[in-house]
Amino acid sequence: MAFKIFLIYHSHIDIGYTERQEKMQIYQADFMRQAVDCILNPIKTDQPFKFTAEGFWAVEQYLKRYGEGGRLKLLDAVRTGKFEITAGYLHFAEILNYDNLKASVEYSMDFARANNIETPKTLMLSDVNGLGWGYSQILADAGVENIVSCINPHHGGAPFGRPLVPFYWKTPKGDKLLVWNGLTYHKGNILGLIPGYAPGGDPGIPGMLPDDAGFVEVTGCDSYASRRIFDLVNALKKDGYEYDFLPIMGGAVYTDNNPVDDRHCALLDEWNEKYGDEIEIVTGTLDEFFRHLKENVPNIETYEGDWPDWWTDGCLATPAETKIFRNAQRTQKLIRKTDQGGIVTKAEMDEITNKLILYAEHTWGHSSSCPDPYKLLVQQLDLRKAKLAVDADILASTALDKLSRVLGEGEFISVRPMEYVVVNPHDTDVKAVVGLHTDFWEEGMFANGGYTVVDEDGRKYPVQRVDSLRGKLVTVTVDLKAKERKKLAIRFDGTEETKNDRNIHSFSNKFYEVKWDDGRILSIINKATGNELICESAGYLGQPVYQVFENANRSDAAGFGYSARKIPQDKVFYGKPLGIEVISSGDVSTKIRAEYEIRSTKKCFTEYVFYNDLPRIDVTVNMAKDLELDPEGMYVLFPVEAKDGEWYLDKAGVMFKAGVSLPETCQDYYAVDRGMVSRGAQETVTVNSLDTPMFTIGALKLWKYSTTVDPRGPVYSWILNNKWETNFRIDCAGFLENRYVITIGGAGESAEEMLEHADVEPLVLRQS
Repeated sequence: MAFKIFLIYHSHIDIGYTERQEKMQIYQADFMRQAVDCILNPIKTDQPFKFTAEGFWAVEQYLKRYGEGGRLKLLDAVRTGKFEITAGYLHFAEILNYDNLKASVEYSMDFARANNIETPKTLMLSDVNGLGWGYSQILADAGVENIVSCINPHHGGAPFGRPLVPFYWKTPKGDKLLVWNGLTYHKGNILGLIPGYAPGGDPGIPGMLPDDAGFVEVTGCDSYASRRIFDLVNALKKDGYEYDFLPIMGGAVYTDNNPVDDRHCALLDEWNEKYGDEIEIVTGTLDEFFRHLKENVPNIETYEGDWPDWWTDGCLATPAETKIFRNAQRTQKLIRKTDQGGIVTKAEMDEITNKLILYAEHTWGHSSSCPDPYKLLVQQLDLRKAKLAVDADILASTALDKLSRVLGEGEFISVRPMEYVVVNPHDTDVKAVVGLHTDFWEEGMFANGGYTVVDEDGRKYPVQRVDSLRGKLVTVTVDLKAKERKKLAIRFDGTEETKNDRNIHSFSNKFYEVKWDDGRILSIINKATGNELICESAGYLGQPVYQVFENANRSDAAGFGYSARKIPQDKVFYGKPLGIEVISSGDVSTKIRAEYEIRSTKKCFTEYVFYNDLPRIDVTVNMAKDLELDPEGMYVLFPVEAKDGEWYLDKAGVMFKAGVSLPETCQDYYAVDRGMVSRGAQETVTVNSLDTPMFTIGALKLWKYSTTVDPRGPVYSWILNNKWETNFRIDCAGFLENRYVITIGGAGESAEEMLEHADVEPLVLRQS
């Protein structure tokens, strides 16, 4: 029986990387039209032209550009069975929350249902090195059955440490998706199956030897394919490959964002006439390939767990923009929770979602972002990427302003009463500290005497004024029932605010006790258990940690095409404590500030807020970061954990213990949705990360390529890096703020609730 190769023809989508993002909209729209034209106006070949649309975003651009006539032609092409629409929208970094990740799949599903065609059954994963476990459940719930991965192992790798492994992926709810863990895309070009110029050298296929050719012009099957295809099959057999078929991906040109034509069909006819008895090559769709796989491989093993993406650290090359993105996504969630009457329209929410989805697309800049950051095109792509986060934040903020007016916010008038509405967005009761903002020109009112805060029932609250931008916050601790709207007012009744002694080195409430010296936090004791929460010999809470690979060649560590890696030597610097100052202490909270000296910054300080009536500690790290051209990373140390606790990852739609992953996948670092959870037999400690999504456990592991993890010990919040030699922004300099919330709870307390209450805080509105 002949060995069978399925040539899956597609155009890889990178929004940016090769050209301006808006140019990519035109390119990809045209590529879809080219595919439709090839199907509806077929050439006479035995191997018919077939096309797989890698992501629905490209189809969407086609529909916008070519209108109703284009839609009808597309549907005609789809109904031939030769134009395949896949389930995904784009390839993502793992930074979308569950609702927005789910929305990304609904684009293709909604189109299929609206046009009476079959909903997509397959997701195509190209470039990126993983999918969050929660994404698998979203796909299964949408009716998706299959995933093909065309992982690019550059700075990453495939599950099982190698490609060409089929497996069933068990979702969190127990559904199964059939995965083909395949070769990187463009192998059809590299192996000479696509007319045009094929790159020689290392094909990036394990077991297959490099070729000494440069670029080879392919005009027929004997130009290059007749040698390389037989080399491929022989190498696979020698390497123990157990199947007699293989999918290979290709496109018209060896480039990302490649155009489409049908010249390969004649080449495949020529091949099959000459060599088809030994190796048959057919055009195919992914659905056709998966039918063949299911029919011919009855016993495929099942694995469960996360599939962490090695590539998500791209979002840390733009730390300020990713912070804005996370704020927009959190604001959108606040709207979803608070808008009970549909004040913000579906169209408005959908526009926010689309901007967030586009920012999360895996391409983080031009291919020359690192080697040539001076160029206009590089900077155009960089700022357009940033604009997506900014636009999402503007849209979300505007929608919240619209909703706020309905919920009780008053107009900005010259003389405003100091009356406020506090809205609990949650379906559960909440105890929280809220800030009632007063403007700087209202300071005179406080200078004339004492004040208090009262609610509608006349209850008085302990108060404390703290600094805020352009004014002050009057902070109070409130208990809110689920979805409650509580009215509060500042009244000037002569009550004097308590001012506590600032010459202190400890703080204690009914939940915990904190001690510090002149430079660092020494201890956090959980009063409910008596346990120390600070890890021994692990450094200081909120301490900056800097890593740099001096004079390193970024490519050495990449391992392009499964090639050998040479890991450069790093240097690690822990921030030197310069002293701690008590900023404020009163009836609501105590705030202290620790100054640090750390390489590659002009200034760095960490602020801690301890609350009198909450089991919560806020940690905010601020720094003025210098430009560094060598590969670098900056981290914030959290040497806290529950006694005998293990770390759990909060990811989109699912929470699980660190290390519960597919075999040999990324354990160097993780992207999380809201944060991390340390669970022990006696207590639970959560760490929310408001501004940056990535953590590493136990130690710094950049370029370690770890595939196992001990889920205990300190964690490091990873806040920036410029490690890639291609599309990461090399400049991570600037003013950075990263905010965190530590919450201490009992062993049986809901970590989900602890994280959510810290992630989405009550909405405070001033009336008029």
